[in-house]
Amino acid sequence: MKLKTLKKEEGKVESQEEEVDVKKLLKTKGKKKQRIYGKRMDSKTQKGRYIKSKLPKDSSGDIAIDATLRAAAMSSNGEIKVKSEDLRHKIRKHGAKASIAMVVDISGSMFSDRKANKLKGILNSVIEDVNRHHDRISVVGFKGEKAEVIIPTTGRATSFREQVDNIRVGGTTPLAAGMQKGLEILEKEKLKAEFVPFLLVLSDGMPNVALEEGPMKDALNIAEKIKEKEIHTVIINFERSVRYGHEVNMELALAAGGRYYDLEDLKDPAGAMAKLLEYERENL
Repeated sequence: MKLKTLKKEEGKVESQEEEVDVKKLLKTKGKKKQRIYGKRMDSKTQKGRYIKSKLPKDSSGDIAIDATLRAAAMSSNGEIKVKSEDLRHKIRKHGAKASIAMVVDISGSMFSDRKANKLKGILNSVIEDVNRHHDRISVVGFKGEKAEVIIPTTGRATSFREQVDNIRVGGTTPLAAGMQKGLEILEKEKLKAEFVPFLLVLSDGMPNVALEEGPMKDALNIAEKIKEKEIHTVIINFERSVRYGHEVNMELALAAGGRYYDLEDLKDPAGAMAKLLEYERENL
């Protein structure tokens, strides 16, 4: 089934009626970490504030003209001539942003217009919020036997709205595969040392496809790896399901050293996402 577009008028009515206290939706807090989001860090690109210069490692790069001319002047007698050994590159810093890997359940358990519309509403809400805060995002969907990358890691997620519209739900629930794919994406991001990795999982907590040892055991094993890598993790339930699903999601959050939110009683979970993400940025 293809996700359908929500009516804007319906979303506005619900969000106006609903007062959201994010702290009450948070059921598992996880381990408190040192805050990194927003702090100044070295930029790997030509974006960010120019702080100082350095000797280049190669000929390509962001040339610091002022520092280069000073170095050339010191080694010149009268006429300034810039030589290769005079070159200096800029060191830039910027406020640390998040790289969010959003792992979403698009299996058969989402097979209804109401559930699918809620899911799409949440996806679009997160994409808009990420765009406002200049963070990065990737979206991974899991169904059938595997996980698929719906939106590759990007800082311009709003240009991928068509991919969200074209999501089709159905099939079994390979939660472990989805979490594994999200972990792989964030491990690469962490190596760049420029963005704060953030794993955001939306699931009803009902895995039924194994990778190796069993659906639940595999998901817990990956959750433990996520904890070892110290990746900030948030697991969200937005749909009413059997009690077992809540317990599974909470157990996964605990195993990952992460946080668990229950949005099932909200009429408009999409409307709560901006507040939830703002609250989470305080803990990144």
